Amino acid sequence: MSRTIRAANEMQGHLRSYTLPESPWDRIAIGHPGSVLLLRLLPVILVAVTLPLALISPAMATYAHYSLVFLPAFTAFANGPIATGAASLVVIAVVSVGEYTPSWLPYPRDLPAVLVIGLLCTGLAWFRSRIITRLLDMTLVAETAQQAILPELPGRVGGMKVATLYRTAKGSPSLIGGDFYDIQDTDFGLRAIIGDVQGHDLNTVRLTEGLLGTFRERALDDPDLDTLVAHLERRVRLENRDRDEWGQTFATAAVLEVSPAHDRLRTILCGHYSPLLVRSHTYAVGGKPLPPLGLADFGIQGPAEVREIELAPGDLIVLYTDGLVEARNAAGQHYPLVELLNAHVAAKIRDPAKLRAHLRSDFLSGGYAREDDLTMIVIQIPEATVR
Repeated sequence: MSRTIRAANEMQGHLRSYTLPESPWDRIAIGHPGSVLLLRLLPVILVAVTLPLALISPAMATYAHYSLVFLPAFTAFANGPIATGAASLVVIAVVSVGEYTPSWLPYPRDLPAVLVIGLLCTGLAWFRSRIITRLLDMTLVAETAQQAILPELPGRVGGMKVATLYRTAKGSPSLIGGDFYDIQDTDFGLRAIIGDVQGHDLNTVRLTEGLLGTFRERALDDPDLDTLVAHLERRVRLENRDRDEWGQTFATAAVLEVSPAHDRLRTILCGHYSPLLVRSHTYAVGGKPLPPLGLADFGIQGPAEVREIELAPGDLIVLYTDGLVEARNAAGQHYPLVELLNAHVAAKIRDPAKLRAHLRSDFLSGGYAREDDLTMIVIQIPEATVR
């Protein structure tokens, strides 16, 4: 079980939400170490508190009785069978001395009841541990499959530094949500995609996998972005082929290409936010967007609007989804991505990983809460380019 839990923690460190839980129970539910430790020590804390109170006030003796008799039950709530069995032995030892118990210890003498409670709680703790182990094993299988769909990208792709951030929406039924992204190093240059599929259910995950599979295959072969996007459009239409009008789905997407010489950026938008180009200031670099994938009225040979701009050494390209910029704080203010990028660049922070860390810190310290999937990609053009 220890290997299972350790592996789960390693994987969840990448996938788990980085927003702070809203309540103590949320902290316990996600496995926050401090909260879980407090819950496991709660039985000892109860005994340590009620015994002195019973000695001070005889009226509190009843509560001391309860805290001792139900010590195995409290222990089984958050501990395994070994700890629960140990708590049961402690209670049995105290109660079994019977009349030899000092009069100032307000403890009961009902040994048969204590034996039954101890055995029952130890059995329940063993059964609960088995269930948790099984659930962790199933979670690891699901996480492994989901990471195969959306793996964590390396820190450098195609000679360029890359940093990514991905979190599913709060309450999402899976670790892969509606957002998707990928970066491929191709003969045509570095190609990247970021997008957002409608919804958060398992059908959304299926379309996410389909779009990523199409991008990973076609990005290597399609000579231009409009053909690549047309293949993505066809993939969504195939998904909608057997659905009624109420079951139709769609996806927004931004697709970009950095030339092999790192001097040209081409972008095409399908109902998605424009990528941001960060130099001394931040600029939106996308052209007029096409309809979202699944809603466009063009086929494989249809036209698409591709915007092309020049790049300079050290430029940063930032792609993101609505879960980031639509996050709000307690005052109802949206997350100011452009303003924060300008501030960090002015402070000489240009490394993608460091910039991501600062933006994450801004998100947490600003008290922003997200209700949707959140994704961001930061790409840095090399300082020295090869012409």
